Amino acid sequence: MSAFQSLRKATLSDIPYILELEARPENTYVHAYDEATHIAHLNNSEAYYFIGEGADAERLGYAILFENDTGVIEWRRIIVGQPGKGAGTAFMQAVIDHFIALNRTKIWLDVYPENTRARRVYGKLGFVEVGEAPNPKNPSRQLIIMERLL
Repeated sequence: MSAFQSLRKATLSDIPYILELEARPENTYVHAYDEATHIAHLNNSEAYYFIGEGADAERLGYAILFENDTGVIEWRRIIVGQPGKGAGTAFMQAVIDHFIALNRTKIWLDVYPENTRARRVYGKLGFVEVGEAPNPKNPSRQLIIMERLL
């Protein structure tokens, strides 16, 4: 795997790659979508689907974000093909920089408390823990809410 080089918008041809990453057993913290949902989101003007690329346009991972009507961005998902090699952090920073350039005000996300790797990366990128919320898929489990002002 090469180092992160660039960010691009995802296309319909990226959906099989996205589905493959979501289906990997190591991505237990990810709430996967089916193909039809991804297609619908790609056609939604409030959704941002990004592919992180390395050298020679090698796909390194993907991110999904949604924008509300006040310019606040919800980070729904990020998965890299080979975690722990630094590409995810660089990819996330490129996404953050994209929204800074668009003059957005804030990015927020939720994360499982036990997902210490993700929490560490998010903190390194300037996200701070601001509260908790019930998990909509399992209300007995709490999620930590983190946000970063832009």
